[in-house]
Amino acid sequence: MAEDQKRRTLVLQGDKSTWVTPSCLPELLQLKSLYPLAPLVVGNTLIGPQIEMVGSFYPVIISPARVPELSIVNYAAKGITIGAACSLTLVKSILSEAVSQLPEDKNKIFRVLLQQLNREQMRNEASIGGSILSGSAAWELNPILAAGNCTFNLASKDRRRQVTLRQLLFDENGMGGLSPEEILISINVPFSRKSEFVSAFRQVQRWGTSGPSIVAAMKAVLKEGTDLILAFSIYYGGSESACVFAKTASEQLAGRRWDDAMLDEACRFFLEEDSVLDLATAGMADFEKTLAISFLFKFYLQVAQELKQTVNFLQNSTPENQNTKYYAQNNKSLKDQTQMIANGFHMSQDEVQRHLHESMNGHGTVQQSRVLQTIEEEEIEDGDDDTPMEGELFLALVTSNRHHAKIISIHKEDALKARGVVDVITAADVPGINDINMFANDKVQYVGQVVCAVVADTQTHADQGASRIRIYYEDLEPVLLSIQDAIKNDSFFAPVRTLEHGNVDEAFKSVDHILEGEEYIGGSDDHRIGSQTLRVIPRGEDNEMEVILSTRDPLSVQATVASAINVPSDFVMCNMECGDSSEVESPYTASLAAIGAVAALKTGHLVHSVLKQREDSSMSKHLPRFLGKYKVGCMNDGRILALDVTYYCNAGCISDHSLKVLAMSLLSSQNAYSIPNARCSVIACRTNLPPKILSHGYCFPLSGMLAELWVDAVAGRCGLSPEKVRHMHLHKQTSQTSFKPHINATNLLKCWDECVKKSSLPARTTEAKESNQVCPWLKKGFSIIPVMFPVGFIADFLNQAYVLVHIYKDGWVLITPAGNELGEETRTKMMQVASQELRIPLSYIQISETSTTIASDTSVTATSFGATAHALAVQNACQILLHRLQAIINLNPDATWRDCPRCLPAQSLSFSNWLLQES
Repeated sequence: MAEDQKRRTLVLQGDKSTWVTPSCLPELLQLKSLYPLAPLVVGNTLIGPQIEMVGSFYPVIISPARVPELSIVNYAAKGITIGAACSLTLVKSILSEAVSQLPEDKNKIFRVLLQQLNREQMRNEASIGGSILSGSAAWELNPILAAGNCTFNLASKDRRRQVTLRQLLFDENGMGGLSPEEILISINVPFSRKSEFVSAFRQVQRWGTSGPSIVAAMKAVLKEGTDLILAFSIYYGGSESACVFAKTASEQLAGRRWDDAMLDEACRFFLEEDSVLDLATAGMADFEKTLAISFLFKFYLQVAQELKQTVNFLQNSTPENQNTKYYAQNNKSLKDQTQMIANGFHMSQDEVQRHLHESMNGHGTVQQSRVLQTIEEEEIEDGDDDTPMEGELFLALVTSNRHHAKIISIHKEDALKARGVVDVITAADVPGINDINMFANDKVQYVGQVVCAVVADTQTHADQGASRIRIYYEDLEPVLLSIQDAIKNDSFFAPVRTLEHGNVDEAFKSVDHILEGEEYIGGSDDHRIGSQTLRVIPRGEDNEMEVILSTRDPLSVQATVASAINVPSDFVMCNMECGDSSEVESPYTASLAAIGAVAALKTGHLVHSVLKQREDSSMSKHLPRFLGKYKVGCMNDGRILALDVTYYCNAGCISDHSLKVLAMSLLSSQNAYSIPNARCSVIACRTNLPPKILSHGYCFPLSGMLAELWVDAVAGRCGLSPEKVRHMHLHKQTSQTSFKPHINATNLLKCWDECVKKSSLPARTTEAKESNQVCPWLKKGFSIIPVMFPVGFIADFLNQAYVLVHIYKDGWVLITPAGNELGEETRTKMMQVASQELRIPLSYIQISETSTTIASDTSVTATSFGATAHALAVQNACQILLHRLQAIINLNPDATWRDCPRCLPAQSLSFSNWLLQES
C-alpha cells in the first residue's frame, strides 16, 4: 500500500492556483504538454519573489520533487550526470567527493564550480536546474557550465535531445532553445583533460552579498606540451544577463601562442564585442568593462604560471610587457582575497560617561528589546496567528503606471463584483483636503502615484479586486526624469537659494588658475525602510479616528488625517509603534494613514493596510540624485581665493524633503574649509518621479564629496598633495563660516593632527608610492578628509526634547517620550538615567509608545543629539520627582522604594512630571 501511495499524483487545489506533484517522468511530461506555461518548482526561490514583488500569477504549478529521473546522480566514463532537481547542497557534496577522488587533471571544472557555490542560505532550497533555466543574473553557474562544455538532457512528451548551453541559450546551429513543453532532466558535467585550463571569477558589490556584479568563466585548450591555443571560450554573466558568450574573441584567439601579443589582441577583440558591451549596467559601464578585462588578464596570468611549471615557456622567452613580467614573478595578486573580520573595543572617555551606560550594579546594560527578541518563547496556534478583528477590512492600492498622463476614466465595476470587495475609494470620496500623495485627481505625475484603493474583507480579496481596476490614460508632455531634463525645460521648485560672502566675481579676476567641472551622483533605494503597516479605527459618532502605525512624525500624520476627513485635530489619535532609529521618514506615511482614514470613514469599519513590497518600492524609499557644478579660482601655491558652486537635486514631483536636503547642502558646501570668497546656489528640480526621502545626514555625504572634488582639482593643477591643500584651507582656531556664525576650530585642527600622527600618514604614503612604482597595476593610497557636520537641527526650536515621567503608587515608573525617532539605544539610555537618578532597578522602569493624546507637540528627533536631549530631560524630570519624595524618605528612612509613592497623595504631591529640555 505504501508503494501505491508513492505512485499517486498529489493535487492541491487552492482559490487561485492548483499544485500538482506527479509521481513519474511520463506523467510529468504529460502535464507539461497540457500546461506548457506552468512553472516547475523545486525550491521556490524564483517564483516566490515574482509573485510577491511583481504580482505574477500561475494557475497551475508543478512540483517534480517525486520524479526519480530528476534527482539521479550517475558516474560515467566521460563525467558525472546530475539530476536537474538536485539541490545545490547535494551538488556541492557530489562535487566535493569527486574532487577528493579524482586526479587534478580531471577535476578542474568541478573545482571551479565548487568555488562559485557560495549562497549558504539558498543551497538547501535552490536546485541546479532552476538556477540554469531561470535566466537570472544572480546565478553565476551558467558561464561556468558553458565554458566547461557541459551538456543538458531535455525531454518532452514527443522527443528527447541533448544540447550544450550555447545551443540552449543562443540557439546555436539551429538547435533552438527550450520549448515550453520541454523540461530539463539532467546535466552532464564532463571530466577535464590535462591540456585544458579552466577558471572562474566573480566580483560582488560588498562582502556577504549573493548577487555578483560580474562573473566570468574561461577555458583554454592548448596543444599538449606547447603554448599553442587550440580552442578558447570566454563567457560573462552577472548584473544584467545570466550568460553572454564573447564569440569574436573566443574564435579569433584559436591558433595563437599564449603570449603578450595574444593578450593584447584578446583585449581588443573583447572591447569590440557588442554582446559583451550590452552586459554593462546603466551607469557602471566603464567599471564593469574594466572588471571584465581584468578577469581576462588574471586568467592569462594563471595559465602562464601553470605553463611555466609544465612547458617552461616563460623561462625560455623574454616577456615583452613589463606588467606581465612582474606578475609572472609575483603570484600574490592571483590568490583569492579573503574577507577580514574587524575586531574592536569601546573605551569610555571619562568616568561620568561610563556611569551613564551602566546600571545600578556597575555593569553595562543590554538593550531590553534585544533580550526579548533572543529568548522570548511564543506559542503558535493552528491557523492564522494574526486573526483579523471583527469587522476589520483590508486595503489594497491601485497605482499609476505612467510618468505623466491625464486620467480619462477609472473602471471599477469588475472590481466591485469580485469576491469580498466592499468598496473602491477614489479622490471623490475625500471629504476634506486631498493631498497629492493621497489620490490623483485629474492626472498622474509619476509611476506609483495612488489613483484609488480597494477595500475588502481579506487582503487577498483586496489584492484581487485591485487587479481588476482598469484605468485609461492620455499621455502628456513633457516627461521629465533626470536633472538634465529639468534644466533643459527650466523646471524648478521655488525658491532658488544662494549663499554668498566676499566678492566672488572680483576674486576670480586676480587668481592664477580657474578650474571648472561637474559631477553627477546617482540616487539609490533605501531598503532599510520596511513596508508600511497601519490600522485606522473609527471611534464614536463624531468621526473620531485612532491611527496605529510606525512613523517618525505622528503630529504630521494627525494633521494630514484630520484635514483629509475634515475634522479637528483633537478628533484624531495617533499612536506610534516603537520603531528602529534606522528608519528613514517617507512622505507617504501620513498620506497612507489618510487613505485608510477615508476608507474607515466611508465604510464605518476598522481598516488594515499592508503595503506590498512592490507597491512600497515604487512609491517611496528613493534617495535624491545630485548634480554639482563648480568653478574654483586658485593661486600657484594652492591657495583658493574664489569658489562658485551650484547643486541640483532631483526632487521628484514634490519638493517636500528635498528643500531640507538642499538647505543642508547650502550650509555644508565648503565642508570644513574656509574660502574667503564663495558663492553657493541650490536648486530643486521638478521631475516626473516620486518624492524623495531624507537619508542619514540630510545627504551631507553628497555635498561633502562634491567639495572634495574641487579640492583635488586644485591640488592636481598646482602639483601639490591633496592633504596639503586640505590642511591649508581648514578653519583656523577662531573662524567665521559662510553663514556668519563664528566657530572655534581647535578640535578640528587637533583631530587632523592626531589622525596624521596615529595613522603614520607620511611614512605610509611614502611606502605606497614605492609600492606603486614597483607594481604597475595594483595601486595603494591613503587619504585624510575632514568632516564638519552640525549636531542637531538647523532650526533652534527643534533642538529640544519632551518627556513625561509617571511614578505609580506601587513604585513602577513609566516614561513617555515625545520624540519621534528613538531607537532601542536611546530608550535603554533613558531607562538607565531614570534608574540612576531614582536609585531603583531597571526592572521597575517601562518606556511607553509616543502618542498625540499625551504629547500635542511631538518633537522631530534625529542624530545623537536626540538621545542626549531625552536623557537630560529624563534626568531633570526624575530629579524633580525625587525632590518631592525626599520629605517622605526623610520621615521614613527604613521604607522601601515601593512604600514611598503611596504617601504622595496624602502630601498633596504630584506623581508625574512633564519636562521640556532645550538645547
